[in-house]
Amino acid sequence: MNVAFLYNNIFRDSDYGKKHPVTLNRISNVFDLAKLINFKKVFYYESNIASVNDLCMFHEKEYVDLLKKTEQTQNITGYNIKKYNLGTVSNPIFKEMFRRHAAATGSLLMAADLIKNNKYNLIFSPGSGAHHAQKQKASGFCYLNDIATCIVYLKKVGMKKILYFDMDAHYGDGVVESFRNDKSVLTVSIHQKNLWPKSGHYILENDIINIPVEKGFDDLDFKYLIEEKLLSYFIKFQPDVVLMQMGADSLKDDYMSEMLLTNNAMSFIIKTFKSLFKNIIVMGGGGYNPWTTLRAWIYNLATLSGEEEKLNLNFSSKKFLKEITWKIKPKKNWIEEVIDKPNVFNDNVKL
Repeated sequence: MNVAFLYNNIFRDSDYGKKHPVTLNRISNVFDLAKLINFKKVFYYESNIASVNDLCMFHEKEYVDLLKKTEQTQNITGYNIKKYNLGTVSNPIFKEMFRRHAAATGSLLMAADLIKNNKYNLIFSPGSGAHHAQKQKASGFCYLNDIATCIVYLKKVGMKKILYFDMDAHYGDGVVESFRNDKSVLTVSIHQKNLWPKSGHYILENDIINIPVEKGFDDLDFKYLIEEKLLSYFIKFQPDVVLMQMGADSLKDDYMSEMLLTNNAMSFIIKTFKSLFKNIIVMGGGGYNPWTTLRAWIYNLATLSGEEEKLNLNFSSKKFLKEITWKIKPKKNWIEEVIDKPNVFNDNVKL
């Protein structure tokens, strides 16, 4: 099926700072590698930067105005640093701090419109997925909560049931807590236990599912959890739209967690939702190893479009992966292959 890839060039060279975990060009790298791979069922659209009015569907206007002003002045007072959690080590001031996150929100609002107008059912927006931001402040590298704003908008345009699925290593607190008492939204967060923000305690109910998992949580654990514990909740809920936050910090070789998933787990859950539901929006999220994050999100795109066969990388694609630089040297498979091995979701795999 055809997929709309939503992207804004504000992500290119947008930089939190040299020492920040969010690596330079991790979003634009997905766009560039997808172009090199030349997917036949993927169509590219430039998304808009969300307006202040758009952002205030979820956020408090005072905060949005302050965020925009701080980008313009590149300065913030001590009182506002504490009140809005801006200008901190986690949420630093940088030149695109408002526009970058407003573009991520604009992508999801565009995704909602594409679905509402029956133009696309499958959307890929790797620059979106900021699940920690609160209504009135930044949190955990997230300045604006693009997901929560999209959910509010989806409800406005007539979507009666929305399933939010989050497999980032960190609890998706900004989204989950915002819709905790909303029966029209089923939130699902699978995250590492006791990892920041150290909340998201176990809940398994019809409208909220929080699954804190132990260190070492791997593909077999994930497969069992989905098939034996959670699938029946998804089917019972019957969402009009599924939003998927695919934080790649839950993968092995990402230094921000001690979960051991491979990128096959992400492909598996996308296939599962595709087999059950019509409208799906796949986002990015965390992910701090540039190679494992890029490979995972490209695999997500290929799974969404049904073009996994395109992942036998050509010379240009391998060269692109090889030319990425970071604080460590890449493993051989990070620059030669997209799909991790072994794939326990393949019935033919031998462990």
